[in-house]
Amino acid sequence: MKLFLFEFATCGEKIEDSIAVEGLAMFKAAYDGFKNYYDIYGFVRDEYSSLFDLPSGDVTMLEDYLSESDAFLIVAPEDDNLLLELTKLGEKYAENLGSSSKAISVVSDKWKLYKKLKGSAQIPETSKKPLNGKFIIKPRISCAGEGISFGSDSVPDGYIAQEFIEGKNMSVSVIAKDGECRAVSVNEQLLDGFKYAGAIVPARVSEKIARDVEREALKAAECIEGINGYVGVDIVYSDQPYVIEINARLTTPVSAFERAYGVSIADMLVGKSPKFARRQMIRKGTGLAEYYVKSGMWCLQVCNL
Repeated sequence: MKLFLFEFATCGEKIEDSIAVEGLAMFKAAYDGFKNYYDIYGFVRDEYSSLFDLPSGDVTMLEDYLSESDAFLIVAPEDDNLLLELTKLGEKYAENLGSSSKAISVVSDKWKLYKKLKGSAQIPETSKKPLNGKFIIKPRISCAGEGISFGSDSVPDGYIAQEFIEGKNMSVSVIAKDGECRAVSVNEQLLDGFKYAGAIVPARVSEKIARDVEREALKAAECIEGINGYVGVDIVYSDQPYVIEINARLTTPVSAFERAYGVSIADMLVGKSPKFARRQMIRKGTGLAEYYVKSGMWCLQVCNL
């Protein structure tokens, strides 16, 4: 069966290397894993053609490839509803191994997500107006920490105010199928301000905290109709876990799964269980001597911790 595999930074438009390197890492993890189950069908940008056994191409070819595929998996930023629109296009032609466009339309919009989760999962207070106490403002639709700042006396159109929760930044890697969700990894997020800088897979927390974080992530994921495949749930653990966002697509921790658990993201999606092998650190930067992938001067490294 032909699987059309597409990651926006690797196969689509040129974006800044500091962000592209994360997308390239996700694409490599998916490519290396899924080639054991499917004939990978697709293309990559010229600058990455030496890394994969795929032809060079660009986003104008996307629909032609989709029309000849049996299944697809698309990874793209939520900005400008890009992930949503590309998924809608794919659903016209092939089986979607990721979340449905209906699910993406909810989780990509932080205001819609808040309204969906309120009362079902623990989520910071969120409003379209300034909040009492310390809060941040963030775009309703965005990713990679873009546009987030501490709030003051106004909330611009297209933004939300969200209670600032101080604690440990974490994420949960969830596999969803037929409405059932299972957590496969609890990860520690490394941030530079609000920007992603890396991860530790799995997180350095007690079993109790890991269970509490898993439980809250699963409660949130199970609220979203159409969630499927790999899902990343961002959590801040303070006095308890708070759900911050749901990413209905691959997230960067998948690049460490093979080394951390002995199974790839593709293996997990077909039902294989992870078995902890060695804790891994993912870090992003320039001038790293060893790396998992490199885009321009930026590297993403996966190494034993």
